[in-house]
Amino acid sequence: MTLTDDPAPGSHAHVSVAIQRPDDGSMLVLRGGILPSFAVDARSPWQVVSSVNEEMNGRLGLTVTTLRAAWLSSSRLERLYEAVWLGGAVPAGSAWTSLGELHEALEATTQTSSGVRGAIQDGALTPATGNLQPWYMPGWLHGMVAWIDERLVDAGLRRHGPIRQVRSWGRSALFQLETDRGSVWAKEVPAGFAHEIALTGLLADLDPGLVPPLIAADPASGRLLMSHVAGPLLCEVSEPAAWTATVARLGETQRVLTAERGRLAVAGVAAARLTTLADEIPALLADRDLLRVGLDGGISDAVADRLAVHAEELTQACRELSSSGLPDSLDHGDLLPSQVIVGEMGPVILDWSDAAVTHPFLALASFLSVAADLPTGARDEVIETYLRSWAGVADIPAAADARDAYHLAAMVAPLHVARLFRDRILPGLEQTWEVDRVVPGVLGALADRLASEGAAG
Repeated sequence: MTLTDDPAPGSHAHVSVAIQRPDDGSMLVLRGGILPSFAVDARSPWQVVSSVNEEMNGRLGLTVTTLRAAWLSSSRLERLYEAVWLGGAVPAGSAWTSLGELHEALEATTQTSSGVRGAIQDGALTPATGNLQPWYMPGWLHGMVAWIDERLVDAGLRRHGPIRQVRSWGRSALFQLETDRGSVWAKEVPAGFAHEIALTGLLADLDPGLVPPLIAADPASGRLLMSHVAGPLLCEVSEPAAWTATVARLGETQRVLTAERGRLAVAGVAAARLTTLADEIPALLADRDLLRVGLDGGISDAVADRLAVHAEELTQACRELSSSGLPDSLDHGDLLPSQVIVGEMGPVILDWSDAAVTHPFLALASFLSVAADLPTGARDEVIETYLRSWAGVADIPAAADARDAYHLAAMVAPLHVARLFRDRILPGLEQTWEVDRVVPGVLGALADRLASEGAAG
């Protein structure tokens, strides 16, 4: 889900890096009392930390692994990362200093922005606990590397070269490596999202092409090892056939899983019934903290009031969708075009950590809500393709009934997302600020839609 509007093409983000010495936690300060820094394309997702490691190696000759983004400005154009030093001689004139001395050094120079200085002063570099995201702690990487190498041996594979860190944030730690049989991805998710590991294994059994080929899956540790799937991301493909193939495969999988909900429960996929969501809508819309009313990245009081006015209408839509006749099934929860690989054997869907058992049409509604660049004609074709996969199921034999249910799902999906974040996602993160703009974003868009439809009516 998009957290902010995309920056202008060609703009850059300024990245500062606090490099920690693992044995005593002291921080590296360069000559002049400044932190290492560099510029990166502002469109580069802040969760992708490979550039931090590469820049520190290329500029300073240091081998580091990035623990976390410790602070981001509201625009995401200033970023402070915490990394841990693994090797390499520190540059001449630099020094290791305590966190308190780091404050003093930064205050004595104008070369570090006031935003970064203020963030550090406010505790951005206070050590993470690692209770929820263990990869935020120095030393965690050693265990991950050992696990990867052990699983490769079990699979009869040999690693070539180092393991490359790609991503580190509250939702996952992601790595890429090369083996004698091609590229491999390793992933760990927080304990609260370990159902993704078991679910990915279940989906691999039901439809082996739907997810990347599994090398190892360990739900107890929240770790996956997967073969690389070649192909562009769906967001890079304009041909409607790739989009219709994606929703057709999704719909078929959901149909199969209506009879396998017991296996979904065993995998740890939580039920998210619309009957209970309907009862919770007034409280969701009144949760000013969740909506960040009046705060940066949140909604205004006027938008909050507009949503509250529509509470009864939204509750009714939820109840109508619940009674539409379709059995609950698997919802991906966060299906983005950037999470679909258009492979040679068809679409491959990634990242199932937000999955729930609920009304299946929520998956399509959420998917199309972020597919803004899809032409109108292609969008209609995608909808019709998906709905045809449910023709004759339960009590929705008519295409008109199915389309009505889809329109209800488009109204209910943002509410489902809000409940998901309130109950599962935000409580599973040590740094909730990483994603606390998502709910205001989806509910703000819902308020705009309701206002637009009201004006048109």
